Amino acid sequence: MSGTNDFDFLLGSWNFRNRRRTNPYSLSQDGEWEEFVASLTGAKYLDGKVIIEQYEGTFPSGEKWLGLAIRTFDQQKQQWSIRWLDNRNPPDFRPLVGKFEDGVGLFSQVIATPDGQPLHVRLTWDEITANTARWQQTFSFDGGKHWETNWVMEFTRKR
Repeated sequence: MSGTNDFDFLLGSWNFRNRRRTNPYSLSQDGEWEEFVASLTGAKYLDGKVIIEQYEGTFPSGEKWLGLAIRTFDQQKQQWSIRWLDNRNPPDFRPLVGKFEDGVGLFSQVIATPDGQPLHVRLTWDEITANTARWQQTFSFDGGKHWETNWVMEFTRKR
């Protein structure tokens, strides 16, 4: 069962390696993969029902990346809602919703691509230990039948 301690592994300070596609909305999978490092700091609020993480990194282009993840836990539904805000995109408060089962967190939402097509988004947290974790973002352009990974983050706790 999911609970307010699910994301405790992200509390504190982390470094992470990013690998992402430069064109994640392409059905033909064109676009290059790029890699860069970043960091985050996470803290709990409101009796553990809210976790806020601050992200900071620099893309290979030199563009600064600042982000904020706001995770809220709904005790009644036993699920998390995740909202992502950053310095590159307009504010979007639509949550990804999901939970942890057997040590794996799955979170999803349906949004629209830049050309108005439905886009299923899935975030996966796995390979979680005291000092490491992995996050993956996958997109489906066919209602969830096929998924394409377009961003992977590999986390290592700062010492």
